[in-house]
Amino acid sequence: MGTRKKITLHDLSAELGLSVQTISKALSGKPGMSEETRSRIARTAYLRGYLTVAQARELASRGIAPYPTFQLRFALIQSRQSANYNQLLSGGLQQRLELLAHRLECHTLDADLPDRAFREWLEETNLLTADGLFIAPRLVSDTMERQLLALPVPKVLINYPKPLSAVDSVIWDVYEAVCLAVDKLVRQGHTRIMYVGDRDSQRGYVRRWQAFQEMMGAHGLTCASGDQLAGNWDEVALLEKLETLRPTALIAGIDEEVGRLLRSLEVLDYRLPEQLSVIGLTNGSVAACPLLSRPELLIRETGYKAADRLLRRIANPSEPWEHIRIAGPFHEGGTVQRPSS
Repeated sequence: MGTRKKITLHDLSAELGLSVQTISKALSGKPGMSEETRSRIARTAYLRGYLTVAQARELASRGIAPYPTFQLRFALIQSRQSANYNQLLSGGLQQRLELLAHRLECHTLDADLPDRAFREWLEETNLLTADGLFIAPRLVSDTMERQLLALPVPKVLINYPKPLSAVDSVIWDVYEAVCLAVDKLVRQGHTRIMYVGDRDSQRGYVRRWQAFQEMMGAHGLTCASGDQLAGNWDEVALLEKLETLRPTALIAGIDEEVGRLLRSLEVLDYRLPEQLSVIGLTNGSVAACPLLSRPELLIRETGYKAADRLLRRIANPSEPWEHIRIAGPFHEGGTVQRPSS
């Protein structure tokens, strides 16, 4: 039996009626042609045996779809705590992955598992056979995040990374969002601004508080820790702060606390924005206050970018790590105005 003839770029050129240079450019992912032409070249190269399976998978991970399409399996690891933004995040991931017919699974990790239970959970979810992992914010503990990061699977952390983290990360930029909020209020003439919200239980919460301190300082304003409202506050604590410190504006830093703050202000008979301006960091519009002024947190866009980053990591495993922050604009709303005299 004779050996199969080795296919060359010249053979592909003759079959497709395209130059060798065009075919080489298409298979290396360089710009300068339609995606239809690029896909036709890739499919022909695969079917004629010019591309190996491994090379075809790499092209698929970069958005160049040879035939047949190779479906990759990805997993999003999240907690129930993050349910209020899970749909936005997974929606962005799905949007990018579905363009290449890849599959996304969602798995919940709500307990700080000991080693044996963690290994059993890995077996149940088949995570070690996944083509890539997305690790969402607000897992039950740093221990679980550290164990997930140690798995020998390509991954992207959807969070602010800890120092010395050897992993790609993508996150909607709450730091920039708080800076936008403070700057908006100061430019409206507010100098007595109070921060409301948890400041230390999550890395993202720490970032919010750091941004508030830095931006207030940049404007020459004080922001003593004791002058803010943190912890498990109630209407009594809120009223005490309002009457003692007499702020003209509030920044609610945590999505879950925004609705409670607005309801409490209504009970306490504060009119917005005539008596008090309010900005909230929310994951979207708030039913209780559709006109809430807020920086936009681009969670869906972060999911899309995280999927794109992981596909690139799979195709280029030796590239330097990237830490990407997705910043959004300010949504003006109707709860901010200049302070009354």
